Amino acid sequence: MSDQRTNRGQVAPVSVKRLLASKIFIGLFVLALAYQLIRVTVYPDHRYVQLAKAEGSATIAVQAPRGAILDRNGNELAVSIPKKTVVADPAVVVDPVKEADILGQILGTPPATIRMALLEPGQFAYVQHLVSSDQSSKIQSLISQGSLPGISLITEMTRSDPNGSLALPVIGSLGPTGVPLSGLEYQFKNLLDGQAGQKMVSVSESGSPLPGRAVDLIPPRPGDNLVLGLDRAIQFNTEQALGAEIVKTQALSGSAIIMNPKNGQIIAMANLVGTTGQANSGNGTTSKSPVGQAQSGSSTANANLITGFAQAPTNMAVTNVYEPGSVAKIATFAEALNAGVITPSSKVVVPPYLMIDGATFHDAEVHGTEVLSPQQILAQSSNIGTIIVAQHLNKYSITNSFLNFGWGRPTGLGFPGETSGFLVDPAKWSGTAIGSVPIGQDEAVSALQVLDSYNAIANDGVLVDPHLVDRVVPQDGKPSYDVPVKSRQVLSVSLATTMQNLLSETVSPNGTAPLAQVPGYDIIGKTGTAQIPYPNKPGYQPGAFMATFVGFTRGTSTPLSAIVVLERPDIMYGGSAAAPVFSQIMGYALRRLDIAPTSGYMPAGFGKSSQTAGASTMLEASGAVGLPTGSQPVLQFQNSQSSTTGRLAKTKGSVSP
Repeated sequence: MSDQRTNRGQVAPVSVKRLLASKIFIGLFVLALAYQLIRVTVYPDHRYVQLAKAEGSATIAVQAPRGAILDRNGNELAVSIPKKTVVADPAVVVDPVKEADILGQILGTPPATIRMALLEPGQFAYVQHLVSSDQSSKIQSLISQGSLPGISLITEMTRSDPNGSLALPVIGSLGPTGVPLSGLEYQFKNLLDGQAGQKMVSVSESGSPLPGRAVDLIPPRPGDNLVLGLDRAIQFNTEQALGAEIVKTQALSGSAIIMNPKNGQIIAMANLVGTTGQANSGNGTTSKSPVGQAQSGSSTANANLITGFAQAPTNMAVTNVYEPGSVAKIATFAEALNAGVITPSSKVVVPPYLMIDGATFHDAEVHGTEVLSPQQILAQSSNIGTIIVAQHLNKYSITNSFLNFGWGRPTGLGFPGETSGFLVDPAKWSGTAIGSVPIGQDEAVSALQVLDSYNAIANDGVLVDPHLVDRVVPQDGKPSYDVPVKSRQVLSVSLATTMQNLLSETVSPNGTAPLAQVPGYDIIGKTGTAQIPYPNKPGYQPGAFMATFVGFTRGTSTPLSAIVVLERPDIMYGGSAAAPVFSQIMGYALRRLDIAPTSGYMPAGFGKSSQTAGASTMLEASGAVGLPTGSQPVLQFQNSQSSTTGRLAKTKGSVSP
């Protein structure tokens, strides 16, 4: 029994072969692991090396939100908003043809174009920038469903103009990638751009971000906001009034500016071009309110008929020059008064015409010999009277007077592409220059330069540099600050007051611009009608004129000034084409800014019948004025001793209002 129990308790011996096999298996397994470890770490496969290299981290720039451009009341004129951009990882795209077809239907882009992006080498390609919210929603839905492998959406910032094209030549624009191209966007890009931030992300070998956690290193600093002096409502009204006159007079283009001459603030700056054919009246496709609907929709209209208007490609009021005509006469009269050549009570003998160096100078209409005061010369815009006064000065003093008013030099606005204008060197004056320069036919200026010179007269002789940006508002917590402006005294207070008085009759029934009146306000101003020279040869284009009216309020709590310039209107005179626009935009601006009427003032002719108003307009062309009585000393024409230069007669001084 005991022997049996002993046999049952004994463990059967393990097979030597089985033990050896197990040891060999375990040994081989360990050797395999060791070999694999050595191979991967010491002698890695090329594929694994490339995969390891393909993933890493990189520091990338984070776009800073661009500062907003606001009007004087805080209304947005240009702001940045986030939009989606479609991108692809070509290495992950499964079916480029199918996915290109799907995206093409949503984006409205030819599938072949998209297919090229999906087949680009590398792991990142742009498919389409800044798609609409509807498009991005459809694409995101397909991405979530797995229908567009390799396609994703990223966020980019784009510029939005909440008011459409309002003041577009002034505000400016950005390129597709956000690079400022023009206007204030370009001029103040360093303030608006802000400062880009930095973050660390996982990236592919091509440098494109990979999914994963991003680490912010330096937060972006938003761009500063710019607060302008522009008033959105006044800007809109100015554009509409100017555009309506462009259509009415068939003008090729027009500019208008409204300013506060006391501080140089620009309240409105409009630049429009006429449109032809089937263009909508008003602001084209971007207009918020159609203008001149009676002219629109005519399919049989002449191809050259102006039927609407649109924003100009540039800020013409600042970048373009023109020969201004009679608005230039202030330089001669200011210098003559300052030099004591004339006084407000002087009398000037004005003959029917003048011959200077072979050229004939005359007024707008034929008249006999008249005796006019300086005020009457300016009110009737007599070329002959102005030339006679100029002949008692010298060419250097006349040129210096123009320079003193800011002509031929930068205005201080600093706008991109701004012109300094052009004045002929007095040492190079032609034989007829003493006749043409004083009446505004040999110099070239911008509309802003003309308005600046009248601002000096309105502001007691002080010329304040114009400015569009009033205040800069940083978005990083720093305090806002006003943009500094410069000023200088160009006329004495007494001389500025005298010039105001001499210009005060322009808007009277006896002047060239009764249509510029604003009921209840004392308006001072001047008309200008100038021939347009040929661009590439001497002489002037027949029937081509620039019409101008420039003026300002007198006696109001806050002074306002404005200029209106029309290119080639079929109503050639500034008092007939530009003055009515001045009246409209000035009247609206005064009401909008709550500027009370001039105390106790009633404009000349106000309240008379429309027939009387019509008769007043005709005085602009007739030039008729009563001969004053008295024994005051008179100025008379001095014959020019210069030799004939062969310039065509009647090309200078052929128009005056």
